[in-house]
Amino acid sequence: MRFIVDCMHGKLARKMRIYGFDTLYEANLDDDTILATAQKEERVIITSDKNLIERAYSERIPVVEAPLDSDVSRMTKIFRTYRLKPNLNPKHSRCPHCNSMLIKISKSQAEGVPKGVLRRKRIFYKCENCGRIYWYGSHWAKIRNFEETLKKRLNDS
Repeated sequence: MRFIVDCMHGKLARKMRIYGFDTLYEANLDDDTILATAQKEERVIITSDKNLIERAYSERIPVVEAPLDSDVSRMTKIFRTYRLKPNLNPKHSRCPHCNSMLIKISKSQAEGVPKGVLRRKRIFYKCENCGRIYWYGSHWAKIRNFEETLKKRLNDS
């Protein structure tokens, strides 16, 4: 599945990328660009904008009306709508910042990572585009907690 997310949902776009979904997001994309890109690249639009939703429907472009309350609610709706399973796997994750693929690298390739992290961690991933490096740190526990909440929501109904 490929998505395009409007300016209201940048945090959601980053989470979708972590789950491995090719998700376009730029804060300054206007509705015409979102519609054209979605149609050209066969992407599902994720938005809370009623006008954009109506235009997508009229142009027969798939769209998910994202709830405004939380990313858990938004992702629950997306995953239910498209029958997706929440499966966090860094081997399939995309860079949360630029949407490119991550590749596993060795410690010796993890340039710029704090020395303490290099001593404590064994597994590193690098974005093949922007060069950001990722590892299993304290943020990973938050991501796992989010995943557990999402799975619980999906199983409760």
